[in-house]
Amino acid sequence: MEKNEISPNEYKVLNFIKNRSDVPEEDIDVDTDRRIVSSSISYLEFKNLINVNKVTEESVSITEEGKKYIENGFPEEKLYNFLAKHEKCSMKEVIDYMGSDYKIAIANTAKLGIKPANGEMALHGEKLDDIFRNKRMELSGISNGKIPDKVTLDEFLHRGLAAKRKYTKRIININESGKEALESYGKDDYFEMLTPSLIASGKWRDAKFRPYDLNSRVEPLNGAGLHPLTYLIEKVRKIFLEMGFTEMHGHFIEYTGWNMDMLFIPQDHPARDLQDTYYVESKNPVEFENPEILDKVKRVHEHGYGKYSGWNYKWSEDEAKKLILRTHTTVNTIRYLYNHRDKPQYIFSIEKVFRHESVDWKHLSELYQIEGAVYGSDVNLSTLKWLLTEFYSRLGFKNIRLIPSYYPYTEPSMDVAVDINGKEVELGGSGIFRPEVTKPMELKEPVLAFGLGLERLAMLYYNFNDIREIYNSDLDWLKNYKIKF
Repeated sequence: MEKNEISPNEYKVLNFIKNRSDVPEEDIDVDTDRRIVSSSISYLEFKNLINVNKVTEESVSITEEGKKYIENGFPEEKLYNFLAKHEKCSMKEVIDYMGSDYKIAIANTAKLGIKPANGEMALHGEKLDDIFRNKRMELSGISNGKIPDKVTLDEFLHRGLAAKRKYTKRIININESGKEALESYGKDDYFEMLTPSLIASGKWRDAKFRPYDLNSRVEPLNGAGLHPLTYLIEKVRKIFLEMGFTEMHGHFIEYTGWNMDMLFIPQDHPARDLQDTYYVESKNPVEFENPEILDKVKRVHEHGYGKYSGWNYKWSEDEAKKLILRTHTTVNTIRYLYNHRDKPQYIFSIEKVFRHESVDWKHLSELYQIEGAVYGSDVNLSTLKWLLTEFYSRLGFKNIRLIPSYYPYTEPSMDVAVDINGKEVELGGSGIFRPEVTKPMELKEPVLAFGLGLERLAMLYYNFNDIREIYNSDLDWLKNYKIKF
C-alpha cells in the first residue's frame, strides 16, 4: 500500500482531527470501536500522516478498602466513637469490639495521642469528630478529581485507601501529508474486500481492490507470560533443587496439634487467639491423625524433656484436635520428617499460609511462605549459617547478617537481615528445632530450619512500597515488569 493510501477507518480519524489541534486520543469520537480507533492512529503514525506526542500522566483513584472507609468510617474513628461512649475500656473490650481491625485502629489512634495504658484505653478530653469527618471528605473527593495535600495523600496511599496509576496518552495532530491523503481519499473506487455479491455478479473481474502492504507494522499481540510471583516461586524452587533439596507439600487445613502443639507452642499462646488464627468448623467429630504421638506431646508440654521443664500447665487433647487454616509451613516440615525419619533429609516447600491479619501495606491475610529444612547427624549451627549464606546469596543478597532471635520451637534462633538502600531489612527467620519438638517425633538428630515470606521478597525484587501492589491487576505493569533489585 502506498503511504498516502488510507482505509475507511483511518479516513474517519483524519476527518475528525483535520480542523482540530492537539486532540487527545480518547476525545476522537467516530462511528467505530475504540480499539479500531487506536489501531488506526498507529497506522496513520506509521504512514507519517499524523504527528503523535506521547504524554505520561498520573491518576489517583480510591481503592475498595477506601470506599469501605468512606461508607463506614476509619477504624480509628470507630474506636474513638466507642471510647467516647465509655469512661474506660479494657484492651479485651477494645479487641472484641474492633475485631480484625483492632491493630490498625490502635496504631492510628496512637498517632492522635490516644494510647493504651496499663491494659486499658480511654479518652482524655480529645475532640476528633471534625478531623475524621474532614478526612472522609478528602478521601471521597478523590473520585471527583480533588486531590488532597501531599501529606494526606501519602497517608491514603500508604494505607492502601487510594492508588496511583501512571498511563501514557497520545496527543494527535494532522500534518500536511495527512491533509493530502484526506483530500485524495475516494477518488479511486477501491473495494475493501472480496464479497459473495461481487463474485456472483462478476464485477470482481473489473473491480479495483485496495492494495495491502504485508510489511506494514501491525498492533503487537501480547502473549502469555509468568506472573511476577510465579517467576519468583520458580526462581526459589530452582535454587533449592540445585542445592539438592526435595520439595514437600502439605494441607491448607491442619490440626492445631500438628500446626502448634508438635512445635512446642503452648495452648495459651497469643498466636492461637481468634484474632490471629482462622479456625475451621466441622460438623463431624474430628479424629486426630497419628494419635499415637499425642501422649508424648502431652508429656513434653506438661513436664518438659530432660533438663527442659516444659510449660507446666494441663494440656488439652480437645484443643489439639481443633482445625485451622495453617499459619505457617513449618508444619509441613515436622509432618514430613515424622513420616520420613531416615537421614539425611533436605526438604523445602513454597506454599500458602493464612493469618487473621488486618491487611495493610506490609501485612496480608493470605501469603506464601518459603520453608527449608535439613535433618542429619553431621549438621550444626555452622551448617545452618552456611546454608543461609548460600541460599540468600543465590537470591542476590551477598552480605547478610544473622541476628539472635526467639521462636518457640527453635533454639538457638536467628533472623536474617540485609541492607537495602542503607536500611536494615529483615528477610526471614531460622534456627535448630528444640528437643521438645524432635524427641516426641522420634527424631534423634538435629533439624535445621529456615524460611522467609515470598511477598516480602517480591517487594524488594520489584521495588514496591506496599505489599498489596503485588496482587493488583495492572496489565501494563504485568506485561512489562522487570526486576529492579
